[in-house]
Amino acid sequence: MNNTDKLDYPAYASFQKGQLRGCQLSLYTPYYTAPDRFLQRSHLMPVTQPPEGLLNGSTWDQLSQNIWKKFFLNQQSEELYKKKMALWKFLYVQIKTCFPKYGLYLVGSTMNGFGSQFSDVDMCLIIRYSEVDQRNEAVSYLSSILKLLERCDLFEKLELIQAKVPLLKFRDSKQNIQVDLNCNNSVGIRNTHLLYCYGQMDWRVKPLVLVVKLWAQWHNINDAKNMTISSYSLSLMVIHFLQCGVTPKVLPCLHELYADKFNPEIDIGNIDIHEDIEPFISENKQTLGELLLLFYQYYATFDFLKYAISVRLASVIPVEECRHVRTVKNDPHQWKFLCIEEPFDLTNTARSVYDPDKFELIRNVIIRSGNALMKTKKLDSIFYLEAS
Repeated sequence: MNNTDKLDYPAYASFQKGQLRGCQLSLYTPYYTAPDRFLQRSHLMPVTQPPEGLLNGSTWDQLSQNIWKKFFLNQQSEELYKKKMALWKFLYVQIKTCFPKYGLYLVGSTMNGFGSQFSDVDMCLIIRYSEVDQRNEAVSYLSSILKLLERCDLFEKLELIQAKVPLLKFRDSKQNIQVDLNCNNSVGIRNTHLLYCYGQMDWRVKPLVLVVKLWAQWHNINDAKNMTISSYSLSLMVIHFLQCGVTPKVLPCLHELYADKFNPEIDIGNIDIHEDIEPFISENKQTLGELLLLFYQYYATFDFLKYAISVRLASVIPVEECRHVRTVKNDPHQWKFLCIEEPFDLTNTARSVYDPDKFELIRNVIIRSGNALMKTKKLDSIFYLEAS
């Protein structure tokens, strides 16, 4: 797409220059934007062919085939990815027009390679490269964006959520895309880059992550707002398992291999979210089916009250040690039942699981799913669990 061409997004075709009061807006950009680069590479996002090592003639072949099929049918399509890129560009241009010093990043599952056809859009508004007071400054900046978007009838259900990390939520009414916009929560840029790179290490990572997310959604344990597990935490659980739960390991420790690249102090302006990294050649040849079963067995016996999961170190860490780590955002009271270290700011990504009953629900579903899979070797068995 040429830099100066109209955005390739029919929903925006009716928006003319200056339609929003207070800012002169245009669908034409005389400069190359960040979304342009990702649009040009959109054909690389979906996986189109099954890998050579999918089947090995074992009794796990049918399960592995079904895991792959579920992943293939539910992964984020190129069409949806393009729509999200065009939405990003539209917002990027409008925000830059009114607030030239602001930056806008698209983060989360849309960009990390683990997205599905049902994934929302997560965006990060960057005001500056230093910390922003989330309780006051962030709310003020997001309010300015709210006022800007209110002038545009393309967006609906605009709501500013004043939480620990404030969010501006809105929906693209034409394409039915939900957007969550935060302010200066730059750790999301860093972990999007990290997860994208882990997805390149081994072909088994993406299908395992997506199937685990679909399984968790089915059992209503994939919702941080409802005191269960966020998609990001589920992704870290799968990656940690592939580092530590099997021998030989499927995944290396990227923080160890590329210490400079994943340094939490690196300027986010120097991060290439879709950086190409050489795959890791693992000696582990286990199939998707075997690995999925082992994932459930690993966490069915994991001592959650004693240890935290660390992708940063490719190991477990005593929870008590995590509580005493001194960082700007770490709070010793957030390390309760499910403890997963955020690889950059060292907080607990699973702090939403603070209710003992919810934690027991999660453990129960994990244990029952592992038992069902061991008994049947059928993917459906972990979704349609027998009554316990």
